[in-house]
Amino acid sequence: MRPRVVVKVCGLTRAEDAAWALSCGADWLGFIVRGESPRRIEPEQAAALVAAAGGGVPVAVMVDVTPEQALDLAHRSRAERVQLHRVSPRTWPADFPLPCSFAVGVTDEGMLVGEEPGPEHLMLLDTFAVERDGGTGRVWPWELARPLAARRDVMLAGGLSGENVADAIRMVRPFGVDASSALESSPGVKDPERVRRYVEAARMSEAQLEDAS
Repeated sequence: MRPRVVVKVCGLTRAEDAAWALSCGADWLGFIVRGESPRRIEPEQAAALVAAAGGGVPVAVMVDVTPEQALDLAHRSRAERVQLHRVSPRTWPADFPLPCSFAVGVTDEGMLVGEEPGPEHLMLLDTFAVERDGGTGRVWPWELARPLAARRDVMLAGGLSGENVADAIRMVRPFGVDASSALESSPGVKDPERVRRYVEAARMSEAQLEDAS
């Protein structure tokens, strides 16, 4: 049986939002610790949120870093995984001590913009935008990722919410789903009802897939 879909809530900046995401059933908590984003926080702030949450898998999200910088940021954030944007997987050391997700952009036409990482890494598919790394709130044609998800682990991102995450899971059957801006009332502030609906819809869709298999 395929493991359950990993549900990630990203762009967290407040302890109450992290705790609420976990209580709703989220698995991974994402903290942006490097990059141009209104959701960016200092690694030490992320560490405090991780300690307060007391559960889940903390993910340190970062842009354009070296392996040394990534490991330092992850340790200071108390993260268990790193999510890398604008980083080449070809140059990443094979002995990096933490699990990695590499972000690859997807255009409105479903074309990949970036290098596909090796199978030892998780591939995050997110809406491609020249001006920003994630957090666009825009969706892309998820069904085009079905063949990719059939041969490797992928995580879907880009405009996911309680209204569309079930469709995305049914179409692609991904390893996981990731949402940020669509769950907010303002940048960095999660709306509790949007978070609840997102996690609940993902879990219901997952259960339906299991029943059908």
